[in-house]
Amino acid sequence: MVYDWDGRRTRRLQMLRFLGALAIPALLFGSAIAAVEWTDTGAPDVSANRSR
Repeated sequence: MVYDWDGRRTRRLQMLRFLGALAIPALLFGSAIAAVEWTDTGAPDVSANRSR
C-alpha cells in the first residue's frame, strides 16, 4: 500500500490557507478594539469643560 504524501501535503496547505484567512481578520479586529480601548481614557472631552 502506497501512502499519498502529495494528497496529505495538499490538505495541509489548504488548512493553513483557511486558518490564515480566518486569523488575519481576527487580528485586525482585535487590533482595532485594542486601539479604541487604548485611546479611550474615560475622561470627559476638553471641549465640555470650558470655563468663561
